Amino acid sequence: MAASTAMPHPRSATLVGMREVPAEMAANLQAAADRLLASFDDLQMTDIAEAAGVARSSLYYYFANKDDVLTYLLRSILDELTTATVDAASGPGSPSDRLAAVIRAQLEHLNQHPAAHQQLIANLGRAGKLPDIAAQVNQGFEVPVRRLLAEGAADGTFRRLPDAELGATALFGAVLVIGLRALVVDGQIDIDRAMDLIGPMFWHGIAPSGSP
Repeated sequence: MAASTAMPHPRSATLVGMREVPAEMAANLQAAADRLLASFDDLQMTDIAEAAGVARSSLYYYFANKDDVLTYLLRSILDELTTATVDAASGPGSPSDRLAAVIRAQLEHLNQHPAAHQQLIANLGRAGKLPDIAAQVNQGFEVPVRRLLAEGAADGTFRRLPDAELGATALFGAVLVIGLRALVVDGQIDIDRAMDLIGPMFWHGIAPSGSP
């Protein structure tokens, strides 16, 4: 099942301590998000202001520092992942079909936005610095996966996991690392090949006992 890959409509920032970002500025930042994230550690606020199409002083009106900008860019791109995974999880087919569609959606998103996912890995553990990013990953990816795992356990498609939350987290992390490895080694992700590698690992891990 093909996942949606369109960027969401520019929206205003809703983070605590961050002012509402005008639509035009939001659109400029989202359009430049991949480029900015690819070299984010080396950027100055002046560079970000130029990409946003505003003066540096105006940028500081909406963002206190680079960490605020990083959070905003990651949230914008994670919104897209949320849309794709929720659509895949609620689509047609069995729980296993839809779980495969969710994995494919994550790989396709990773293929399109490698720099964002590299920043995501680098910053997920910095909860004090980016407090809402892990929560967004949970809401956008792990919650739909937990529902699929529970649905599959109920109808016998999957075995019942002792901790579905941990299972969903492990799935997200495994797909992320496998996809990033492919990007580093090959420069891009062969989605079908990655699915062939990932599928057996998880199906054997969550299939009912005695299944082939």
